[in-house]
Amino acid sequence: MPDVQIRRATDIDVPAIARIVHDSFAEFIPLIGRAPTPMFDDYAAAAAQGLAWVLVENDEISGVAVLDAAEDHLSVRVLVIAPSRRSSGRGRHLIDFIEQEARRRGYAEVRLQAHVTMTRSLRFYQTLGYAEYRRTELDGYVRVALRKRLARA
Repeated sequence: MPDVQIRRATDIDVPAIARIVHDSFAEFIPLIGRAPTPMFDDYAAAAAQGLAWVLVENDEISGVAVLDAAEDHLSVRVLVIAPSRRSSGRGRHLIDFIEQEARRRGYAEVRLQAHVTMTRSLRFYQTLGYAEYRRTELDGYVRVALRKRLARA
């Protein structure tokens, strides 16, 4: 994998973030029957609040993570890699960063969710030690919730 950096997103990054999110989730519209919820998120607000992070290589954004701090865990609201950059270790690199960030903030657990149709993502998370702990349905979206207890650094 080429040299990459992960940094907080800025307002300048929002169009690229929106494009990557759209391109990453559009393939699920036929499976779900409508757009996945991350396609409706306000990424300008997430960047302004310091919640959005971008994976950058050669001045191009190729991955996005939006993190929410909960009382007892770090929650991953969105994690996507540009479709043209998948299967290259970038997703693992971004997850490693998220887990390090969770530890830095004093959390011992990371949680995330994916729609039940996103089987590739679910398998990816499970290979990294994330375990399903709940399924929920809200507004017709069936989500699989996963979590990982982090070892002390």
